[in-house]
Amino acid sequence: MTTLSSYSLVQQHALTRYGRLKMLQRDVLPQLDGSDYRVKLTLKALYSTYRDLHELGLEKEARLLTDPGAPAPRTDDPERA
Repeated sequence: MTTLSSYSLVQQHALTRYGRLKMLQRDVLPQLDGSDYRVKLTLKALYSTYRDLHELGLEKEARLLTDPGAPAPRTDDPERA
């Protein structure tokens, strides 16, 4: 199992930010009106952070945070080396 401390500080920051934004999307946004500026702002931040994860090579981790039922990324993945 990969722990957060096994990632670089930049990767940790992006993963933590993405997780928090996903939590906001799940728990807070449904309570707001769709025209509320905070909805659009959160969704744009979520997309931007997802792109950051993609650039950092953490697409699998992003998918895991998006879909908790997805299989965990392998720790011996040569793409992460």
